[in-house]
Formats: sequence, structure tokens, C-alpha cells
Amino acid sequence: MPRITEIIEELRFISDRISTQVRTLALGLLAISWAILVGDSTFLHRLSEGLGRSLLLIAALSVLVLLLDFLQYVTAYIYVDKVRREAEAGDLAEIDYPTTSSMRSLRSLFFWAKQSVLVATVVLFLIILARYMYYQAFPKA
Repeated sequence: MPRITEIIEELRFISDRISTQVRTLALGLLAISWAILVGDSTFLHRLSEGLGRSLLLIAALSVLVLLLDFLQYVTAYIYVDKVRREAEAGDLAEIDYPTTSSMRSLRSLFFWAKQSVLVATVVLFLIILARYMYYQAFPKA
């Protein structure tokens, strides 16, 4: 059976991996959107004309995901630094993290929000792309 410290360490590892994947996907969507919007080829220009506003929405949502990721880490920093200052003020070598802290709640909110917004953005991107491809394959007469 794993010890609680091992479980906590595994959660830290998984959280870091999730955050890395979120950033990678958000940056990828942003790069794809930007490449289509500013591309010079005839294909990209035609694609941009058909998807322009939708791609701007995808880009904006991708930036929102990155902002939520940043805010998660800022609140985590504030939360941990406050606990460190309390430990130093009390000359404590060990201290428990308060489970009722508003910064801890915000950190968790941002962690889940960035994943939710990313999933919604990816799904929206796939729907937009599929619709575009469908209407290109079967144009209205």
C-alpha cells in the first residue's frame, strides 16, 4: 500500500504533467490559428476566409487557457509563500497547509477551469474544422 507522502508526490507529478499538456495544446491551437490567419499560400488564404472569425475565437480561448494556467501558479505561489511566512514568524520547522484558504480554493478553481476551457476549445476547433471540410466537400447548390 502506498504511503500518503507517495500519493501526494504522485499527485504533484500528475498535476505538473497535466499543466504541461494543457500549455502544449493551447499553444498548438494558438499557433495553428495564427498560421492559418496569416498564411501566404492560396490554401491557407482560402481557409482563413472561411474560418477567420472562428479562428480568432479559438485563438482567444487558447490565450484564456494560458492565462488561467498562469493564474493557477500565481495563486499557488501566494498560498505557499503565506504559509512559509507564517512558519518563519512562529519559528516553526514544520507547518500544515490550511485547507480552508481562499488561495487554495482559487488555485484549484484555476486548475480545473483551464482544463475545462481547453477541452471546450479543442472540441469547438474540431467542430469548426469538420463543418468547414463538410461544406467544402458538399457545397450548397
